[in-house]
Amino acid sequence: MNALVSGPCFPFEFLHAEIIRYEKQREIKANDLEVERTDKRKNWIEQMRSNPQMEVSLLDEQLKSVKQLFIQGNAETRLEALGYRIGFVLVEKIAKDLPRLITELERMKFLCKEFWTAVFGRQVDNLRTNHQGIYVVQDNKFFILTSFPEGKQYVEESAIYLAFPCGIIRGALYNLGITSLVTSSVENVPAVKFHVHMQQKS
Repeated sequence: MNALVSGPCFPFEFLHAEIIRYEKQREIKANDLEVERTDKRKNWIEQMRSNPQMEVSLLDEQLKSVKQLFIQGNAETRLEALGYRIGFVLVEKIAKDLPRLITELERMKFLCKEFWTAVFGRQVDNLRTNHQGIYVVQDNKFFILTSFPEGKQYVEESAIYLAFPCGIIRGALYNLGITSLVTSSVENVPAVKFHVHMQQKS
């Protein structure tokens, strides 16, 4: 059997790479259409200025196309949103037989041990907090980046590959009762730091 396709991580890595390729192509197509959309927006604005009595049906049709322009996000945003939905569901399946997690720290420890092992294949290497609502989760061999050459060469390119896992973490935390913003940083591949910023309760 080919070593490339062996191991439990292969199906996920293959699917993840295909999702990223699809989203990048989708973004390129969207950029190609941007000139056309800009012209349509200009024409629409001119029509609105020159004809304030425009028919309601025509106005509704044009408003739909304008809304569509603002709904579209970039590839990283869509990957993060997809990860969010998956993380939200996964945490229920993983935590269903565990006792209720009460404190924020208990939830973060669960995320770094049981959840991380089930989803990413190993526990995190380090969890730090400043006790002011910011946690840093460090994984020195994050499995998505293990196929990249080690070092600083592909640090910038790794960002899009981390949007999906950031979404998974944010979705899992939200389902555990923690509203947060999750970002990632890479200094040397494959080590990743996930920064979890807890939303302040008002």
